[in-house]
Amino acid sequence: GEHPNICVECGKSFAQSTALLAHRRSHGGEKPFACLDCGKSFGLSANLLRHRRAHAAGSPR
Repeated sequence: GEHPNICVECGKSFAQSTALLAHRRSHGGEKPFACLDCGKSFGLSANLLRHRRAHAAGSPR
């Protein structure tokens, strides 16, 4: 399929503009999603959710 959303930094292409926006954070080091329990920050909300599940299970990450 066609992937019209192209990263100007590395040339990687994405089918969805939201995926490109999330990817672009990886170049700048931006991590806007912070854990309220320990303060660790993540570039993707999905990674924060996985981290929070580890807290809930009692596993420190």
